[in-house]
Amino acid sequence: MRRIDLRAPWRWYGAGPLHLLVLVASFALAGYAAIRFVPANPVGVAAWFVGAVVCHDLVLLPLYSLLDLGAAAVLRRRPAALPSRSSVNYLRVPAVLSGLLFLVFAPLILRLPPGFEYITGRPVTPYLSHWLLVTAALFAGSAVLLAWRARPRSRRDRGLTNSSAPDAEPPAP
Repeated sequence: MRRIDLRAPWRWYGAGPLHLLVLVASFALAGYAAIRFVPANPVGVAAWFVGAVVCHDLVLLPLYSLLDLGAAAVLRRRPAALPSRSSVNYLRVPAVLSGLLFLVFAPLILRLPPGFEYITGRPVTPYLSHWLLVTAALFAGSAVLLAWRARPRSRRDRGLTNSSAPDAEPPAP
């Protein structure tokens, strides 16, 4: 009798079932958004999509690639006390999160919408200071994490015991 290998589809797919579920859910959400927004304003959606692709691929991608290369070059010459993991990630993560927040709230941060205060009753003034505070908190948290990882560790933290110490007696046979 032939055995059926239930793991074969996942090996073929290359990821687990949770990945597939999230992928299907994201396609369902994108499909729902397309059904809702494209019929109402197809030219506007197409223009936004083309503008977003052009802005990202021709402007933002080269810009943040150059910034990333510069940060990696600076951090490549790191002292030996820093962790062996890529230290540039401690700059990448807060920079990406801060950039995403700026992208989402750019009109309010730059005070571009002229009638925002009259329409919503909310002032535009706190957005720049709030974005700067969140950005500072993200980089400060990242610096704390880097300092935590770079701290000197005791023998016990490194997993060394007395038996592995260089001056310890060998175990009796």
